[in-house]
Amino acid sequence: MNRKFIASWLIMFCAMGLIAQNAPAKYEMRAGWMASVANISWPAKKGLSNEELKAGYIQFLDSLVAVRANAVIMQVRPTGDSFYPSSQEPWSIYLTGKQGQAPTPLWDPMEFLIREAHKRGLEFHAWMNPYRVAQHNDSTLIAENHAMREHPEWFVQYGKQWYFDPGVPSSADYTVKMVEEYVSRYDIDGIHFDDYFYPYKVTDKDAEGKTYVVDFPDSVSWKKYGEPFFKNKDDWRRNNVDQLIKRLSKTITTLKPWVKFGISPFGVWRNASSDPVRGSDTQAGVQNYDDLYADILLWTEKGWIDYVTPQLYWKIGKKIVDYPILLDWWIKYSYGRHLYIGHSMGNGAEEIQKQITMLREKGYENAQGSFYWSANSLVRTPRPRRNADGTVAPAPTTNPMNEMLRKENAHIAIVPPMPWKDMTAAPEVKDVKVAGTQTLCEVSWTPVYSDNLMYFLVYKFPKGVAVDTSNPQYLVGKVWYDNQSVASYIDKEGEKGEFTYAITTLTRNNIESAPVSKTVKISKSGIK
Repeated sequence: MNRKFIASWLIMFCAMGLIAQNAPAKYEMRAGWMASVANISWPAKKGLSNEELKAGYIQFLDSLVAVRANAVIMQVRPTGDSFYPSSQEPWSIYLTGKQGQAPTPLWDPMEFLIREAHKRGLEFHAWMNPYRVAQHNDSTLIAENHAMREHPEWFVQYGKQWYFDPGVPSSADYTVKMVEEYVSRYDIDGIHFDDYFYPYKVTDKDAEGKTYVVDFPDSVSWKKYGEPFFKNKDDWRRNNVDQLIKRLSKTITTLKPWVKFGISPFGVWRNASSDPVRGSDTQAGVQNYDDLYADILLWTEKGWIDYVTPQLYWKIGKKIVDYPILLDWWIKYSYGRHLYIGHSMGNGAEEIQKQITMLREKGYENAQGSFYWSANSLVRTPRPRRNADGTVAPAPTTNPMNEMLRKENAHIAIVPPMPWKDMTAAPEVKDVKVAGTQTLCEVSWTPVYSDNLMYFLVYKFPKGVAVDTSNPQYLVGKVWYDNQSVASYIDKEGEKGEFTYAITTLTRNNIESAPVSKTVKISKSGIK
């Protein structure tokens, strides 16, 4: 690593630290989750036409752009099935209504989903579930070409759902191959897993009516693959997940080093009562390490994942799982990987505003942004509310969550660069030109091809203000590089006067080039 590189990185990091003192920072992750399972977000329901699917997805993306988000986390593998023509897995039941049934006419939704996100300046993170196979226990609903048909020994039923058995090595091999196919084929920015590793505990009642926890039914795989090598079944289960995460990390990095790998765990790793040394001052009823067999801290410490997004879905002041306590705990144990906080938008705009403010006050070096669960909160029209006296108040004419986020996210933000990935900037643009009139002003430039070039940033500085790309106040546009020979941005602000437009390039790792600028005078009659 040369001195020039180290110096440039330190300058950028210091600049980001200074900006972080005044929210919002130029560098901040702002992502919206979109769930396909049970048709929570998209598709809105099963069996929609291709045009209905496209229109519904675009509505979500435009809602994210309106609040200046910069990433979408789209669930593309909800239950061992897919939203793309996979060589391994059947078409998703949540797309056509029947698992294994292809859309008519046949198309590849994934190419559309990714392209539309990139057109709007949004990173696309493919959200997958590694173990869940079905949200039901009816095996007749499983597609004929599902792995469960050919290899039933890989799967178990737990409660009312089907799962891959994490203890079967072949099922892990299958998952790695699935991710390998997906990453190889599509121009994504990240692979994302949420909190569903070993499933949340299922309870039942015995003959006397007493409730008990049902153990996960992996006794066969434990006898064959675990007991000969592990003294403790819990340690074996954790090792099964650890090894999958490690293998996936290597697979993704080998195929496409720029693709990020992130995990969004349940908000509590372990309570202090379970681990007095590293446990959090909480009393959660569920713990990642003990109940889901997910040792998140190991994955961050080893560098197997690029970011962690704990689901801190509780309100500030919640006694047994307080948001500020957990925020500080995750900052302490993120081990230098990026930390984004998952917020439950169902807690209301006022609460989320407080949480985001608290997060930003920690500074860029500690926490790098937020995920919104879910993007639905930005699309749905608020419902009428019932007053204390029983009368029904009219529904709000605007969405309070959108209004709050537009105010809090006052400027465009760039996804934070990851210093352990490629830190090389793309070449600067050439031939910046400005043409048109006050009403419609077009800024154009000539890109210089680079395999790590992803976007262009457009700044607009009024007369008397020096070109300073560290200030997001003057960042007005983000344009996707789609291998065009000439790129452009349309300024519709309709302002007259003297302005300097500056264009920079942005890589896949969000490293910015030096600006190339053009100063012009804009009037009703034209541009000089």
